[in-house]
Amino acid sequence: MSNEIGVLLPNGVPGCTGETLRTWIREIEDGPFSSLGVADRYVYVNHEIMMTMAAAAALTARVRLMTAAFLGPLRPTPLFAKQVATLTALAPGRVSLGVAVGNRVNDYEAAGIPWERRGRIMDDQLRALAALRDLKGEDNAVGPELGEIELLIGGASDPALRRLLEHGDGLVSGGLKPEVFAFEAFAAGQAWEGAGRPGRPRLVASTWYASGEKAGDLAEARLASYLKNGGPPEHVISGIARGRDGIEAAFRGYRAQGADEVLFFPLLDDPAELEWLAAVIGDLPDVERGAPAPDFSLFDNTPDMKGRHG
Repeated sequence: MSNEIGVLLPNGVPGCTGETLRTWIREIEDGPFSSLGVADRYVYVNHEIMMTMAAAAALTARVRLMTAAFLGPLRPTPLFAKQVATLTALAPGRVSLGVAVGNRVNDYEAAGIPWERRGRIMDDQLRALAALRDLKGEDNAVGPELGEIELLIGGASDPALRRLLEHGDGLVSGGLKPEVFAFEAFAAGQAWEGAGRPGRPRLVASTWYASGEKAGDLAEARLASYLKNGGPPEHVISGIARGRDGIEAAFRGYRAQGADEVLFFPLLDDPAELEWLAAVIGDLPDVERGAPAPDFSLFDNTPDMKGRHG
């Protein structure tokens, strides 16, 4: 058994430069990480997700590349499919495509996409992607042909679970406490089993991290900025995994609730943050994966847990 721990690039950290991203990409490739992740936003200061993924593909040969998560409905469907298929050609056998509809209305307003159509657009995009699996050399098709890919669906609403069963290989969950991640993981597993699909869905969790252990620092301010116009509601948000003990506690918490892999999302772009995380991960003992066991009493007096992505 070995721990699967990935890290996201700081492409969403204000002021992060291209040179800093290249440094992180190279060091992630050389480090103990299972995946290099990239997050997506539209109305924000982040670098565009698929261009960043292409740069990562060019600078790596080992690490798995994961979108966590690609907000597909903000792009035209043919472009979405073409970008993904191109990435599978640039990094063959190394692409984990996490997709979600997102929960920020201002992103859709800026893109000129009706908010109420986001779910239907996502369905169209997943069908378009599947259509690229065997082009048979057609001249008049959006392409290239889709290569090997792992498809992870964000959220555990009824539509998200339907997409998981129709198209997906697993779940990608972002910014939730382990005890809340358990609800999404449990729902995904129950739906998978109920549909008679073999094995079980792959489960990927994520949380923010910082090496500093003092509250009220720049990392906290950065997280507040990132969540200003959306993100998980306050009663379910994971917060920041701080210091060595915080990293281990977060990893153990998600593993106990069934996570196959845990992604850590940096709030600072200093490469020293990555070097620190690599050292912490290298010292972690192997942690056995448990089974999701949601505690339904946690939400007796809070909004329901139907899922965050419609």
